[in-house]
Amino acid sequence: MHQDVLTKDEVMSVIERRGCRRVPLMIRMWIGGDLYDKYGDELRDFVQTIPEDFLQVGFRGPGGWEGSEDDPEYRWAIYDKPRDEEAKGIDSRRFLSDWNDLDEFIEKMPSPIGKEFFEGPAKAREDNPDAFVVGMDFFCFYERLWTIRGMKDLLEDFLLEPERVMRLTNAVRDFHLKVIRGYGEAGADAVYTSDDMGTQEALFFSPSVFRKFLKPAYAALIEEAHSYGMKFWLHTCGNVTEIMDDLIEIGLDIIHPIQPFAMDAKATAKAFGDRISFMPGIDVQHLLPHCSEKEVVEGTKELIDTFRRPEGGMIFSLSNAIHTDVSLENVKAFMKTAYEYGS
Repeated sequence: MHQDVLTKDEVMSVIERRGCRRVPLMIRMWIGGDLYDKYGDELRDFVQTIPEDFLQVGFRGPGGWEGSEDDPEYRWAIYDKPRDEEAKGIDSRRFLSDWNDLDEFIEKMPSPIGKEFFEGPAKAREDNPDAFVVGMDFFCFYERLWTIRGMKDLLEDFLLEPERVMRLTNAVRDFHLKVIRGYGEAGADAVYTSDDMGTQEALFFSPSVFRKFLKPAYAALIEEAHSYGMKFWLHTCGNVTEIMDDLIEIGLDIIHPIQPFAMDAKATAKAFGDRISFMPGIDVQHLLPHCSEKEVVEGTKELIDTFRRPEGGMIFSLSNAIHTDVSLENVKAFMKTAYEYGS
């Protein structure tokens, strides 16, 4: 472990905007395995020279079409995988193709209740009492709903089948509430979920759809996380400016990544920086893969200058995963600058 890793109390102080000695870093989770394959020990050795201030843990989540050998029914699907499923685009695959099966789907929804689902997080907490432990629970509402119904169908369902969508949303909410309770009892410090609700220009749906279906469900999860003293963390790609006030209103603690070319970083920091903590991500579409080391250094410093406040409120990361189109030199330039300039 790096000698300068922040303690959980130091990280909490940053998130709660009570002061910080440097910007916390969450970088390693976004480095693709193919990048390690390409650059080998040189990359593995280098990342150890940069502190990673968060310990990410996972619970035993359900399967998609198939459960595990010891629990074959612990899965999202309620029937066998269609033969043509692999030929479909990922946003066209559906675990629930017929609304007439909704009752059965909700009845059979996976239920991660019990310490056995959270043995890893509990052990991580026990072994790392001073670390800031983050429980991962990706695919929250919009993402989970469209994996169940298919993206096109779900967007139509919001308008044509509101009662059924609300029932399904509430059932998904109850699943995530169980995950949050499991992490809370295991001693995690935060729950980190994902929901890519935006394109690079706007939301996938109207703000009124968010406020009707998703906002109340998110409010329930955030309230439950806070009841355990945990922070609630949301990764949402795309332009979600239209619902930033809504997310702040229901108590969201941290948002990632303030996607470059989708959201205006400076305007976002100015408008909301005193009410929420940001985990802005460095641009992985243009800056890291296509620019020089000097430009990467300058871009990294600019992002820190945009979001860092004396009281904290900033965690630094990547906007999404990086792969083999990024040079090792640019990886090093970003990480080294993020640590040193953020200090």
